[in-house]
Amino acid sequence: MFRVFAKVTGGLILLIGFMGCGNADKVGQVPPEDFIEINKVVDRWRQTYETEDVDAYIGTFWQEGFLYVSDWGTDGDKTDDLEFDDIRQEREAATRVFEKFQDIEIELSVPPEIRLTNEDGTLAEVKNHYRIQLFISDGHALEGGFQGVYAEGDNLFIFEKRNNEWRIAEWHDEAFSNEEIRIANNL
Repeated sequence: MFRVFAKVTGGLILLIGFMGCGNADKVGQVPPEDFIEINKVVDRWRQTYETEDVDAYIGTFWQEGFLYVSDWGTDGDKTDDLEFDDIRQEREAATRVFEKFQDIEIELSVPPEIRLTNEDGTLAEVKNHYRIQLFISDGHALEGGFQGVYAEGDNLFIFEKRNNEWRIAEWHDEAFSNEEIRIANNL
């Protein structure tokens, strides 16, 4: 009799536990209107970088709470990571790139992986794969005589919704090493 009572009680506890988790799935789900708005920001981020519009590019980020982290293509080596939390540094870096390179082409995986990471739906994790090519002006060359630069890797953006507007709060650039690029592209 005790075993039957224990099984029934255990079953009820499990059932109540599962029913109580009914909202857990909503954390990852992205409402269609947020999915569209986040995609618009990602596309604006790409377009404004390609067109070298530094003000519009910086406008895709939240200035307060901004964070940029890049592993420079060395996954296991944290000693060479680049990290800053001042949006002015991102503006300066973009300006240097825009001054040096004439033509910038960015290819992003579409659609990006998007999932909400908090219950109130104001934080989203956005992942995509990127390929970027930067070409210098005609008649100029980089060190070694190269005419451009190629990079590839994975972006992890943390988007934040403030006052009904989505923007990038954090950008984690997981660049591929030269070997990873060769493997990814069957070279």
